[in-house]
Amino acid sequence: MAEENQLLEEITSSEYKYGFVTDIETDSLPPGLTEETVRFISARKNEPEWMLEWRLKAYRHWLTL
Repeated sequence: MAEENQLLEEITSSEYKYGFVTDIETDSLPPGLTEETVRFISARKNEPEWMLEWRLKAYRHWLTL
């Protein structure tokens, strides 16, 4: 088991040598769910205003549970 862990550590910590790269656009948000997070996701998805309001209403209800 120690040999497997050592091999795994060597493989995962070494520089990738084959040159393949995938650039993926990502968004970083702080952990947890907040009203700002709901607004950000809705804006990112280009949702209509009524959908944002529906999600915010659901979020506020969730806070009361």
